Amino acid sequence: MSAEQGRLLIVEDEEAFARFVTTVATGVGYAVRAVVHSHDVEFQVSDWKPTVLFLDVFMPDRDGLEMLGLLQKHAYDGQIVMMSGADSLYLNMAAASAKARGLRLAGILPKPCRKQEVEYLLQKLAGPA
Repeated sequence: MSAEQGRLLIVEDEEAFARFVTTVATGVGYAVRAVVHSHDVEFQVSDWKPTVLFLDVFMPDRDGLEMLGLLQKHAYDGQIVMMSGADSLYLNMAAASAKARGLRLAGILPKPCRKQEVEYLLQKLAGPA
């Protein structure tokens, strides 16, 4: 896959986890950017136009539901993977909200996760080579 076919934006306040996903994603051919503050998402979505967004639903400055509203406002049409290391009920609720808003929910990723899980998901989202 070329970088033009897959641009991954990671929205994650845990820098170690963001580095882990970055390493896995670049290994399967994605161009990757990571942000640790949700206020940086708006610029990245409108300017860089990521094809896939990994979204931590528990950010310190804005929760996942607020982030989904921002993505809907910007008519984000890439695929979204909701992530959380906390409450699976909230993760599932956020996933349902993404679908209800017409966003392209590609999956949920409970944390912690294994490298193979992230690789498989990213390869699946990239589509046929």
